[in-house]
Parts: sequence; C-alpha cells; structure tokens
Amino acid sequence: MTESLPPEDPRDALIREQAGQIEALTALVAELQGKLDAALRAASRNSGNSSMPPSADDLPGRRTPARKERRAGERAERKRKPGKQPGSPGAAMRWRKADEVVDHFPQGGSDLR
Repeated sequence: MTESLPPEDPRDALIREQAGQIEALTALVAELQGKLDAALRAASRNSGNSSMPPSADDLPGRRTPARKERRAGERAERKRKPGKQPGSPGAAMRWRKADEVVDHFPQGGSDLR
C-alpha cells in the first residue's frame, strides 16, 4: 500500500517565511536592547557613582547624585565624646589656681597717637 502525502498547503510557505522574519526580528531586538542598556548606564553615571569630576554633573543628560540618607543607628554609633579615655593621665585639662599674678602695662613713648 502506498501512502499518499497530503497536498501541500499554501499557508505553509507563508508560515516558514514569517518564522524567518520572527527570528531576524528577535535578534535585532536583542541587539538594540544591549545598546539601550549601555546608553542608559552611561547616562546615569555621575560624580556620585563613578570617577567623574563633580563639574561633569552639569552636562546635558546627567543626573545629579542623590543625597545619601544616614540611618539613626549609624549616627548614634558615631556620637562619641572627643578626647582621651576617662581616667588616663591628661584626660581632663583643668585650670589650676595661679601661683603668682603679674600685671603687665604697655611701655613706650608718648608719641603714639
């Protein structure tokens, strides 16, 4: 018995053509996506996140760096008293009573007018 193949549908050629176009367009989209990512990355660079000088932040297309907010916990850690540790010699530089008081008066001629 010989099996006969079904007649070729004219729509099959159209489907193959469209499949080729889809593959080409998919490759083009991937290439353009890569270029767009590179352009966005370059445009978002500023002095806060790259080695660019702050004067370059004024250039068109550049965003100024965002202010970094510090958390309250980090601020509390840094609040230390300045100076030496308590109890170490010289930790408290206090005034002491003077042994002797000497008055100083300006000396000079009377022609200082």
